[in-house]
Amino acid sequence: MGLEIEALKNDIKSLLQKYSRGSEQQQELLNEFILSTLLYNWEDPEPDEIIPLKEGLDEIRKSITMFKKYKYDTKISIFGSARVAADNALYRITSEFAQKAAYNNYKIITGAGPGIMEAGNVGAGPENSFGLGLNLPFENDSGVFADFPEHITVFKHFYSRKLTFYRESQAIVVMPGGFGTMDEIFQGMASIQTGKLHVRPFLLMDKPGGIFWNNFDIWLKENLLKNEYIDNDDMLIYRIFYNADDTLNYIKHFYHNFFSYFMLEDRLFFQLKIKLKDAQLKELNDYARQYLFSEFIFVRERYYNNGALYVYSCQKLNLYQYINVIKLIEMINNF
Repeated sequence: MGLEIEALKNDIKSLLQKYSRGSEQQQELLNEFILSTLLYNWEDPEPDEIIPLKEGLDEIRKSITMFKKYKYDTKISIFGSARVAADNALYRITSEFAQKAAYNNYKIITGAGPGIMEAGNVGAGPENSFGLGLNLPFENDSGVFADFPEHITVFKHFYSRKLTFYRESQAIVVMPGGFGTMDEIFQGMASIQTGKLHVRPFLLMDKPGGIFWNNFDIWLKENLLKNEYIDNDDMLIYRIFYNADDTLNYIKHFYHNFFSYFMLEDRLFFQLKIKLKDAQLKELNDYARQYLFSEFIFVRERYYNNGALYVYSCQKLNLYQYINVIKLIEMINNF
């Protein structure tokens, strides 16, 4: 078996060299990807085991292509009920939020269906939004993208669609909704809690005077927090707002000085829009030590989309407390 695998690796390498288009790192990753696929074939899978993998890959590939030229745009995913009528206050506030977000150069992503999804796309306009449609009898394309077909990808599978929502967005806004909305919100919060999804604004928006998210918040505290199924800090994952302006302002503030972060092994790298003064860096390090981070050090300045980013790095000593990243971001944005 070992000799066969080595021969397979060499065959794949020759194939990629013949049709190479990317960097050496890209070719190495593709080599591993193709190898995994062919090794799976040796396990004699049934067609119904192969089909969802093939279909999911096709859907993800198409969505990546759709977003490719918009990688420098900050994008907001909007979730919510498909059954909200156009004369509903929730529809109006969603449309208002999307319109103001687009005016501030944000792009909107929705599920491309009716209700809250349609409100988000109509508010932002199809030129400033994207649709991740789903083949369901009651969640069909709203028609918003009739003149912008390049801004919509239709999915058969929930898993590839949800992956795209979270991979492409830098903020999440959730309006009241049903089972699908609850599925999206709990997967998102669990992914942030466990570090599978980077911290980002996760905002629950309701109409003025609405009680949907207030009751949701009470239920979490009474049933999950009180029984110690979650911690107090887990409640920091989301915020509740009751109007479009406050929701949008929170997103703006979240990215005021902070830009993004990534992890390499056990180190965190924060990319900031400002270079910290000595006093600010000292204050940040004093704060960071309370939350089990090592000292932040300046790494380098890098150029990104015609601007500058300042990279700082620290070691995360407790890899389970991802929520503490939120506290560091809040402090950085208050400088």
